[in-house]
Amino acid sequence: MNFIDTHCHLLLKQFDDDRQEMLKKANEELDLLIEIGINVESSKSVVDFVKDEEKIFGAVGIHPTESVGLKETDLDEIKELAGKPKIVAIGEIGLDFYWETNKQDQYKSLDAQLDIAEEMALPVVFHIRDAYEEAYNFLQKKGLQEIRGVVHCFSSDWEMAEKFLDLGLYLGFDGPITYPKNNKLREVVEKIPVERILPETDSPFLPPVPYRGKRNNPTYVKYVYEKISEIKGIDVETLKEITKSNAEKLFFNKG
Repeated sequence: MNFIDTHCHLLLKQFDDDRQEMLKKANEELDLLIEIGINVESSKSVVDFVKDEEKIFGAVGIHPTESVGLKETDLDEIKELAGKPKIVAIGEIGLDFYWETNKQDQYKSLDAQLDIAEEMALPVVFHIRDAYEEAYNFLQKKGLQEIRGVVHCFSSDWEMAEKFLDLGLYLGFDGPITYPKNNKLREVVEKIPVERILPETDSPFLPPVPYRGKRNNPTYVKYVYEKISEIKGIDVETLKEITKSNAEKLFFNKG
């Protein structure tokens, strides 16, 4: 069994010079990749990209930092794209208060896209940065006691992790769990049930040790697996089986 990468961005410009080469390598070493949209245009590209790729599926959505000036027509397009073949999630959507962007636009965008996910019976890929408390409170206020989805690239502490796990969410882990100073994040990996873990790269971002400072790519997910395996005390092959099952339950189980 090969690795899986449940969150990557192979369509970004960082791969323009060698995308086909990278795709060939990823197809050889991985069983599943999920290409993630960040706005209407990139989501259209995702739909077009995945239709001819056997192992690659897609998510469509408007990233919180892309939500300024959101129009109703944008949401209509996302809803239409969500019904296309091989689209398995709405995302990445959420709250990002690291950048100075309009918080009200972000809330509006998140709210509307959660409604689309519910209507289309699709899981959600959440992007949350410097807004974990706010995102959790919003989901509770919206009355979503249980949500099908994943908090992509989780970066908070165990106390916050428990809250999102209680909502029924999976947590995604990327290269940062390999960074020497990230003990708080490794504690989360240690405590979380392995049945709620999804391995990711967020390529071309967040490369793991030993490639920090370089461009990330989906094949580097093996370093994420190795670190999770080490922390959890289970072998990599067992971890491959469990995480593939996790991904299938979240992204391919229509129930």
